Amino acid sequence: MSTLLAALLVVAVLVGAAVLTFRRRAIQRERRRVASLEALDRQIRTLAATLPDPVAAREPLPRAPGPLAPAGSRGRTALLDALSDAVDRARADGKRLSLALVSSGSSAVALADAVSAVTGTGAYEVGPRNVAIVVPGAGRADALGLLARIQAACGATGDAVELEPDEDAVALLTRLLAGPASREDPDER
Repeated sequence: MSTLLAALLVVAVLVGAAVLTFRRRAIQRERRRVASLEALDRQIRTLAATLPDPVAAREPLPRAPGPLAPAGSRGRTALLDALSDAVDRARADGKRLSLALVSSGSSAVALADAVSAVTGTGAYEVGPRNVAIVVPGAGRADALGLLARIQAACGATGDAVELEPDEDAVALLTRLLAGPASREDPDER
């Protein structure tokens, strides 16, 4: 029994020595890892100190951007957005699209209300006395007929253009705002 006890004591000492050895190695590995991380931290801080300050290096904008149109606005920005959407839909559906400009001696706000009452659609204020309306699914003749109804109701005058195959919303709006002279055929002049 004493040999068994001695054998157990030797095994316990060996296991204890093995545990201590493994623990010492783990502590040494951890110390090396911490030392290498500290060295890396020093290198990063040194490199970061040599870089220019990103906030100071950034140049200010040459001018502040203009204000955005308020939500629900019926001005030029809203017209261009609605016209772009209408052009995309007309091209996708293979339908016609017209844009009409209505002019009057009254203010654009009053004119927009009067035009909206006649057409049942929104009118966009594009000038001090001008409004524009998007007429989806209609050609220029239909838009001119709508303008005749508007003229009979509120005495306003206007003109209309139809979307051409190679035009986008900006080109269509530019052609309308440029006036009738820009729409004449060069061969007819």
